[in-house]
Amino acid sequence: MLHEQLLQQQLAASQSSEPNFNTLPSHVMTTLDNMAFGIAQKEDLDSFEVKQKLVANINKLGSTDMKYLVDQMSMLIEKSSQDNETISDKNVDKEFVTFLIRLFY
Repeated sequence: MLHEQLLQQQLAASQSSEPNFNTLPSHVMTTLDNMAFGIAQKEDLDSFEVKQKLVANINKLGSTDMKYLVDQMSMLIEKSSQDNETISDKNVDKEFVTFLIRLFY
């Protein structure tokens, strides 16, 4: 009986409409993936663990924070790909940098 209840809870959780990593637009998901890989290499960490932590932290975000993440990432991707602008600490909102650091660490 307890096993059945656990399965029902897991099923309900997996069908939840809460925003999560898998619902991100593909361009944002790919960029975050690449960032996780870069951080892992730079910090000499296991890339799977960095990505796993990122996904877990994104899955904890509420809808407002998810929107903020998507909006800010989309803006940076557009600057980089469409405007050929180099992304650096000079052209990224400091609050967003702090937000990303919290997601990765």
